[in-house]
Amino acid sequence: MKRKMLAAVCAVSLLAGCGTGAASPKPETQEALAQDAQETEGAPAEESEMEAPESQEDTEEAADFRELFDVVSEGIDYLSVEGIQLPPGVRISMVGKDSGSGFWKQVHEGASQAVHDINAALGFTGSDKVELNYDAPADSDIAEQIDIIDQMLDKSPDGLIIGFLDINSGRTQLELAEANGVPVFAVDSGIENSLLISESKTDNYQAGAEAAARLCELIGEEGQIALLVHSSETETGIERENGFRDELRENHPNVELVNVAYQDQDERSTDDIVAAVLAEYPELKAYAATNEDTTKALAAALEMYGPEDRTILTTGFDASENEIQLLEEGRLAGIMAQNPCAMGYASAVSAFREIAGLENASLIDTGHTWITPENLSDPAVQLLIYK
Repeated sequence: MKRKMLAAVCAVSLLAGCGTGAASPKPETQEALAQDAQETEGAPAEESEMEAPESQEDTEEAADFRELFDVVSEGIDYLSVEGIQLPPGVRISMVGKDSGSGFWKQVHEGASQAVHDINAALGFTGSDKVELNYDAPADSDIAEQIDIIDQMLDKSPDGLIIGFLDINSGRTQLELAEANGVPVFAVDSGIENSLLISESKTDNYQAGAEAAARLCELIGEEGQIALLVHSSETETGIERENGFRDELRENHPNVELVNVAYQDQDERSTDDIVAAVLAEYPELKAYAATNEDTTKALAAALEMYGPEDRTILTTGFDASENEIQLLEEGRLAGIMAQNPCAMGYASAVSAFREIAGLENASLIDTGHTWITPENLSDPAVQLLIYK
């Protein structure tokens, strides 16, 4: 992956913006961004109480990137810690979805960069510093995530940020948090609960709708398509599917969605799902997936079971290095990239603001970007790619 240290990756990951408008880099800076991003590998995230590197170079570079992008929701700049006053020793806890996921490592790094920035802004050192404690379950295990949330609450943090794995889990923990005066914030995926202060995430409904529109354009606005959804029980899967379906129904009358399958809830393997769909619909034109895992699994299944005389056009979600390789090989026609580092940074800022008694937006849209072979070389797009 082409990136330079945590500060560069995190700040550039914010380029799609929050709130009502997507951010875009100033043209005169794109060449400099590309040159900086290609110099060195970023350091891996630690599992707990980890902050961004504090070198003068990183701090100055981060400041430069913050001049390039706007991340605003309800008039609040979530790419800035300016004006936030915190007492010494604030402790923030964050619970991700998957300890081995490159996406969640970026979310963690984004929050860590925000912690670094608030400490620098307030001049905190030693025991006065704001701390971030991060943990996540292995393999997106729901029961393990609940255990981790309970453990975090036992430590009485000043704020708790959660990427909820399941829309039906976590309500008891939210009530316990409220009873103990711990504000809770959602990142990437939330649940329907009035106790959440804010959610920092992609507008998954709109991202799903745009993904459907892009796919329809690629197949000439007619034909049969299928959809592989990562889960019917997580907010991201539900909203992306709903956006995808609604876009097809409302704007693409000649495109037929012939099959929708759910990877996490289907007892069959992805190979078996895809093989069955291709056998039942031999004229299938395209297949779409809704996250990194489903995208990679779908591409592998189509490589094995796809027709030899034609290509099933394939699209997906997220921007891991593996997916970018599939895009470069022609096995993917496009992917909808998110901004995981933006999610992490914005969620941390929302926690800071709540602790400081400042207003917060209830929804912070961190944006999405459609990536194809045609715009893959764009410096900004390159800096959305993660390991």
